Amino acid sequence: MTMQSGLPILYSVRDFGAKGDGVTLDTQAIQKAINACTEAAGGTVFFPSGKYLTGTIVLKDNVTLHLGPEAVLLGSKSLDDYTVEGTPFSHGHCLIYAEDSKNIGLTGEGVVDGQGWAFPCGTEGFNIEDENKAPRGESYIRPFLMRFVRCQKISITRLTLQNAACYCALFEDCKDIRIHGVRVENRANQNTDGFHFLGCEDAFISDCYMNCGDDAFPLSKSAKNFVITNCVISSRWAAFRMGPSSTGTFKDITVSNCVIYNTYGCAVKLQMVEGGVIENVIFDNLVMDHVTGPISIRLAGYLGWKHERKKSLPIGRLRNVQFSNIRARVADNSYPLKHEVVRMPGELRSCINITGIPGHPVEGITFSNMHITFPGGGTREEAARRIIPEMRDHYPEYHMFGTLPAYGLYIRHAKGITLHNVRFDLESPDLRPAIVCDDVEDLELSEFRAEGNPEAESLIRLQQTRQVFIHGCRPLNNVRTFLRLEGQETDGILLVGNDLRKARFATEKGKEVKKEALIMS
Repeated sequence: MTMQSGLPILYSVRDFGAKGDGVTLDTQAIQKAINACTEAAGGTVFFPSGKYLTGTIVLKDNVTLHLGPEAVLLGSKSLDDYTVEGTPFSHGHCLIYAEDSKNIGLTGEGVVDGQGWAFPCGTEGFNIEDENKAPRGESYIRPFLMRFVRCQKISITRLTLQNAACYCALFEDCKDIRIHGVRVENRANQNTDGFHFLGCEDAFISDCYMNCGDDAFPLSKSAKNFVITNCVISSRWAAFRMGPSSTGTFKDITVSNCVIYNTYGCAVKLQMVEGGVIENVIFDNLVMDHVTGPISIRLAGYLGWKHERKKSLPIGRLRNVQFSNIRARVADNSYPLKHEVVRMPGELRSCINITGIPGHPVEGITFSNMHITFPGGGTREEAARRIIPEMRDHYPEYHMFGTLPAYGLYIRHAKGITLHNVRFDLESPDLRPAIVCDDVEDLELSEFRAEGNPEAESLIRLQQTRQVFIHGCRPLNNVRTFLRLEGQETDGILLVGNDLRKARFATEKGKEVKKEALIMS
């Protein structure tokens, strides 16, 4: 213990009996240091260089763990060591735990390593269908690296967090969270999320590197007042995800200045399926390279795992979301690690998708200043009209409908959708339209440019779509038809000031479309 002006400020775990040899279990010694620190009104518990093998340790009020250079907090390989001070841990096993604590943190130049490969959870090439058949919770009997429950004023800075058996960090009903300059290497197992926030408020995350086997930044249950900025991310699943646990409100959230690469579960996913609300969300200044998706927005119901509910929850609302200043290259395939979830069929030739359900549209989605390159390869069969099931109560995933009939953007059951200065390019020919809309109201395309195919039916296909304003748009190469209209409900389509010199036909209409449905100037 180091003193300054008579006040204890630093507690070395070695002073409390920790060996740091990577063999001796140091749990009790570390906990003694934490307890002494909090009892003396708080301070810093210091880990000098060494490997400190430990089971569960409990952070308490006003305590910060500081891992010095070459200090490693090493998770035990025995599940029996993950208890809270001798009591079996009923909230799920974890290496670092805090409950109802305030002003707590972790910092330093060291490493927290969960040795997650010691807790295998299935066979190689794991399939999500196998997960659906497993008893609920079977895949979650592995230790989290960190878990915070109802805590306030949490700070995590500069550390490397790696090799959790499950989530890197789970924050439940926490407030005032600050995470800065952290490196996460979390692909030793399955369900290896990065920072998972469940019902949290007032969070600021910046300057982190995330390499995860599951979602890097999932927000569940509810989330308010979040800022995530200046991060570099790679993941088997999403970089950013809201839902599908979504009974509450997700609002006032911004994500900016991030690079997302080699991410194969759709870079951004918004999934409102449990009756809550997602609104007032901004994604700005993102670069995506070799990602699938890259954006999926879903509003629906959900019966839960193995239909654990007798009926779906009420349908919520998903509205007022803005995507701006985005550059993306969409992958033609996904390459998960051998022990991660295998590729789903719908992950091939994926596109941006926005889907609500009848009577419950997604509302107020804006795309501006975006340039996205898609891999192409879509076939005539994939472009053809088919009955795409609603799947109202299914688990929401961006690949749930299979390969969709648009190569760039598919919208169904939506209202108030705007595209401004958006460009879609293709790396290889594709026979699908760039955009397909079905049951959409209040659509505006301004300065939209896209590559097409002269052998494809059209560049844009609108079905049962109403109140559309298309202006300042153009195909980037020769196409057969710029715009095709279908469906008896299609009406109020206005085309003004578009450059259609590369389109053989400006428009085509199905026989069922009213003559007065289209106005061109």
